[in-house]
Amino acid sequence: MNAEQSFFVLADPEKCTGCRTCEVACFAAHTKSVAKTVGTISSPVVPRLYIARGQRNVMPVQCHHCENAPCLASCVKGAISKTEAGTVIINERACIGCKNCVMACPFGAIEILVKEEGGLSVANKCDLCTDNERPACVANCPNQALRLVNPAEEVVAKRIRTADTMPVFVENPMRG
Repeated sequence: MNAEQSFFVLADPEKCTGCRTCEVACFAAHTKSVAKTVGTISSPVVPRLYIARGQRNVMPVQCHHCENAPCLASCVKGAISKTEAGTVIINERACIGCKNCVMACPFGAIEILVKEEGGLSVANKCDLCTDNERPACVANCPNQALRLVNPAEEVVAKRIRTADTMPVFVENPMRG
């Protein structure tokens, strides 16, 4: 991954059923307590992605780790930064809960939470499960509706699909 073309998770609305498995997997990947079942969790289940139900479809909405991240530019405390890999992350200790990032995000992927410790408000969003090999939501989606996208690879794949679907109008001298 490079800083210009950071990875992000993309949902296929044709495959997503809104089962919320991605939300539970995300919460489990980021919670500090160990729970064996949902019934043993004493704190609210707070994921870093959000199921959105529109008129025609349902799908998770999460951070796209934008190249020129509006949330990062809007943060007055510098609590939002980019990793070398291009992942946009929030330093909860530096966040003051001002909501500028919430307003700046074009995807609605950031939420302000009240932390149990101290009752402080902090921003919360997808961090691509930086401690794991791949995001928990992608790894646990039962319908394979989520995938980790590398924008550079995606562009190449689109170009190949376009070339394969274009009719041949003239003889190509490059062909053997």
